[in-house]
Amino acid sequence: MRAIQVGKIQPLSIKRFTLHGAYLIAPSSKSHPSDQDDEVLLPNKFVPKDAQLDEKIDVFIYTDSLDRITATTQTPFATLDEIVSLEVCSIDEFGCFLSLGIDKDIFMPTKYPKSFKIGQFVVVRITLDRQNRLIAKLGIQEYLLAYPFKKKFVAVEVLPFKKSALGINCVVNRKYFGLLYSNEIFSPVKLGVKLTAYIANIRADGKLDLSLAPLGDKTSEKKQLLSIIKEQKVIEFDFDSSPDSIHSAFHMSKKTFKTIINALARESKIKIIDSMKTPGRKAIQAL
Repeated sequence: MRAIQVGKIQPLSIKRFTLHGAYLIAPSSKSHPSDQDDEVLLPNKFVPKDAQLDEKIDVFIYTDSLDRITATTQTPFATLDEIVSLEVCSIDEFGCFLSLGIDKDIFMPTKYPKSFKIGQFVVVRITLDRQNRLIAKLGIQEYLLAYPFKKKFVAVEVLPFKKSALGINCVVNRKYFGLLYSNEIFSPVKLGVKLTAYIANIRADGKLDLSLAPLGDKTSEKKQLLSIIKEQKVIEFDFDSSPDSIHSAFHMSKKTFKTIINALARESKIKIIDSMKTPGRKAIQAL
């Protein structure tokens, strides 16, 4: 592995100065001062004033338009292997160029470039192609991790990236998979635009069910309501029931009732059925 890695922010030392800028090396390269394969140019515009030989500088390594490894002191929006939302700034026949926050845009290959628009935000993974060039790639879901923690109802950063039959798939805290169900979405959600959500449920496989509304620990209310539904087999209540009737029957707010019903339905403990008593309304049946 090269000491200087494309796509990473690294502390490198100034080896020599030229008319074009300063050549930098990794500390491990100092034992091989004649090896130019492990040095990279930091253009003059990024060389600090009064910079000295052997001075260390934190730089981001990327490949320029001629595929040369280059350094910059600009901070990118994301580095190698990270998942991020980037803005489309130009489109050609082979893909899109996205703004990475540095002078050079990053290329995103795609078979369908015309399906994207300039100004659109796209959720991508920063990676390398076969020629060791920095690129952005779609198809991020397989790289998302199982959520390793147990605490629910906490606020998390969510990045919606794809619509599905159940709702919208999201990146949670830049690395985990979460699902925002359609019945939990009460206002427009844009793909590629960050928002705050709350963990409603942690599945056995580490995937997360999300809610846009703050959640408290409803464990006791959940047990109470499920017990009532099981005892009665079917309850003639639905989301159109009045707040007063829900509070009178279950001693909870309509908002809490809806949250718990959604959670129980996701866990396959109840199902929503057509009311046998009131045409056009729904009822809730225990499973």
